[in-house]
Amino acid sequence: MPDSRLIYADSIRDPDLFVATGVSIVDPFTYVETDGKRVIVTSELEADAARRNSSATDVWTGSEFGARELVKGGMSHEQASLEVVRRALEKLGVRDVAVPPSFPLELADYLRGHGLTVAPDRAAFEMRRRVKDERQLDGIRAAQKATEAAFARAVEVIGGSSPGGDGLVFEGETLTAERLTAELEDVLRAHGCEGEAPLVGNGPTGANVHEHGKGPIRPHESVIIDIFPRHIASRYHADMTRTFCFGDAPEQLRHMHATVYEALRVSEERIAAGVNGAAVWEAACDAIEAGGYRTTRGLGQGETLDEDFFHGLGHGVGVEVHEAPNLGLAGDDLLAGDVVTIEPGVYRKGFGGIRLEDLGVVREGGCDILTDFPYDLEIRP
Repeated sequence: MPDSRLIYADSIRDPDLFVATGVSIVDPFTYVETDGKRVIVTSELEADAARRNSSATDVWTGSEFGARELVKGGMSHEQASLEVVRRALEKLGVRDVAVPPSFPLELADYLRGHGLTVAPDRAAFEMRRRVKDERQLDGIRAAQKATEAAFARAVEVIGGSSPGGDGLVFEGETLTAERLTAELEDVLRAHGCEGEAPLVGNGPTGANVHEHGKGPIRPHESVIIDIFPRHIASRYHADMTRTFCFGDAPEQLRHMHATVYEALRVSEERIAAGVNGAAVWEAACDAIEAGGYRTTRGLGQGETLDEDFFHGLGHGVGVEVHEAPNLGLAGDDLLAGDVVTIEPGVYRKGFGGIRLEDLGVVREGGCDILTDFPYDLEIRP
């Protein structure tokens, strides 16, 4: 693979570019790493901010490469932008670049058409984001603190409800998944977080894992809550799930909960630097199968499973809520400094289910769990 690296994107949405530069710029710009240099090429609008706030050694502008003249000469703005990238690489003496898998196809074709080698290198860009330093961990911890505050509010709201004709009643109104979601979002915003709405899977909806629940929350049914906010200041995420039930839980739900909790416990004990994520998933599968439930590891060719434990055990968390490494069938070798979720679950269609999720930092001898919140299933007024 080439030694030089090229990214072309905006760093608001592109995690590789944000991690590489440390600066948030809304419009696409060029970033090149080569021979110890870290070069940003951007517009005059963003150049000063990039010089002040980024990790770049050099900040250049499109005007230095004739961007204005190219447009005056008849090029579209988009075509001129492609040519500016080519000219910047030419100035740096770069003919071969490694790029992330999300690199724009149009730009890759343009550069290749001018004799440059453009090679996607997923592993190189994933690896630079995996191991978190203390600054990055502080952002994740801040997001986790907000997440736990939101879960405390969930317990407060559910516990402060009472059974009514159509489900639980909170503050004189039927408690719905939508109302509970709004309560959680209010807490997250108050703690400096934003992002996608939390998942509140009430009753049978919980068996659909990533589906947003709706309608009344009822006694004696599972409520799977999955919260994964982004800390605004640092842009790092947390991720956590707990499952609750108002009042006495059915025996089947209690059994599911005990099984999933055991799977969480044994898999967390298995995590350490050098262990493959598939081995951690296997430990969870052992516990879930011992509880009498199915897992995908026993499926034959062409068979599918959409109940019991049918998803991976976990994933990396950082600037994206889902990133490397993988804790599942296609597991990655864990590195000290990886931040990963551990989230076993068991589900039954038409009934609901249980999922418990912690967040941990992989260490040489084990895993430091960042999540500090009880696993209790039943909530009583």
